[in-house]
Amino acid sequence: MATELQTSVGRALAVLDSFRAGDRSLSLAELAERTGYYKSTILRLAQSLQRANYLVRLESGRYQLGAALIRLGEISKRSTRIDDHVLPVLQKLVEATGESATLYVRKGDQRFCLRRVDSQRALRDHVREGDLLPLTIGAPGRVFLYFDSGVEQSGLARGEVPVEYRTNPSRPLPIVTHGEYEPELASIACGIFGPQDELVGVICLTGLDSRFGRKAAQAMGDVLLEACQRLTTLVGGDLHHYAPRKALARRASSTG
Repeated sequence: MATELQTSVGRALAVLDSFRAGDRSLSLAELAERTGYYKSTILRLAQSLQRANYLVRLESGRYQLGAALIRLGEISKRSTRIDDHVLPVLQKLVEATGESATLYVRKGDQRFCLRRVDSQRALRDHVREGDLLPLTIGAPGRVFLYFDSGVEQSGLARGEVPVEYRTNPSRPLPIVTHGEYEPELASIACGIFGPQDELVGVICLTGLDSRFGRKAAQAMGDVLLEACQRLTTLVGGDLHHYAPRKALARRASSTG
């Protein structure tokens, strides 16, 4: 009985997952094609989903997502915060890379260290939770400048932001800098995006510049990119800002 219930739930979720961005409605044939299920199976599942208002059948016979999903989406959006998920992610980043991992959020014209996990290395940067740092230098600052249009609107003097650093949401991620904040330090940063496509935070790996050579930067960038994609998914964001792996590899190689 339990196995049968799990199978039914899984199939019902597959029907709902068939809907993609831009779909106003789907026909029975389209649902069958996308799920691989028989039409008779979809009809049975659709009836159950309709009763719970997860699916609506139009007069034309096509199907739309129901209002119950909107309600659940709103509950999820209000209850899910990046801070609920980030600490284990930072800890895993430190374990995987050996470098310090920090979550920054924007606070006015500065970046605020919200969460921090230190590297166990003797030689590292020293940032503490609660510290405020400039937006105009370092990899995390650049991510805010490129992807948060509110930075310039908040009153940050235009003369303080070089033209090439101003809002550019097509900029590939992650971003690597060498010696911008301190001559001996390098950093790799990547953004986390929310359900309204807003930049909700930036995760940064920082350490001695000598440890951020081409191959090391590539490896750390891959791990960081995966972590930020996972967090973006958890908070309901879209992954379209993240560059393909091949593009990341070329960028990391060019910055070492």
